[in-house]
Amino acid sequence: GDAAGEGPSGPRALLHLRLFALLLRYQSLQGHGFQAAIGPPVWLELRGRLGVAFEGFASPLNCHLPAYCSGFRDVDCHFGSRGSFFALRPSSGSFAANPPFVHGIMDACARHMLGLLKAAADGSHALSFAVILPGWRECAAFNELSDSPFCARRVLVAAADHGFCDGASHQRQDPYRYSPFDTSVFVMQTEAARRRWPADDAFEAALRTAFAHCVPSSSAVQRQLKQTGAAVGKVAMTSQKLPQRKAAVAERAGAGP
Repeated sequence: GDAAGEGPSGPRALLHLRLFALLLRYQSLQGHGFQAAIGPPVWLELRGRLGVAFEGFASPLNCHLPAYCSGFRDVDCHFGSRGSFFALRPSSGSFAANPPFVHGIMDACARHMLGLLKAAADGSHALSFAVILPGWRECAAFNELSDSPFCARRVLVAAADHGFCDGASHQRQDPYRYSPFDTSVFVMQTEAARRRWPADDAFEAALRTAFAHCVPSSSAVQRQLKQTGAAVGKVAMTSQKLPQRKAAVAERAGAGP
């Protein structure tokens, strides 16, 4: 009954309502690619080497860390979301930001981040952002971050050399999906952050190896081809080479730059 939390007004029913609202909201986006996330091996390096403790763009369905921002606070707040990244005003700490690959959102993210870094630098605080963007050189965000004095490191990972966690991995047999384009990882830091969390050559080598571990297997690619058809047809020619590429990238990264 209600006393046991099983009735129509009990906590279990409330949880189910909140879950329904959450799943319906994200299903309505009809764009799981916008919810793709970096894989656990990459998170391991970001946490261990850069001290990342907060996700700037995530959802209850794909977050890796307990502290994160998301796009829909009204439904996400029940599952740990701190609200919008653009309302975040940290003066110190280490963050990761993997925004949806939409020009307007990425550009706004870059501007917000650069403003926070300038304020932190003026106060000599250690503030760091690891930013994951597509390698779109025509994108304003790509160029603004590249040209900023706060850019401590930029790592360009070829499309064939990495993958992402599927935005619908909660509904998928295979956790990883191929990346349709190159990915750039920017490490944006104040001087104090550079001393505390150095983005050195060892970091870049470990990051490349971690991304290589997220390349989907050839069998996973074949299953994705069956599910999405022409949308991922461009990888059909290379799917059989993915395991070899994954091993080659890991070997190169392990040997250092």
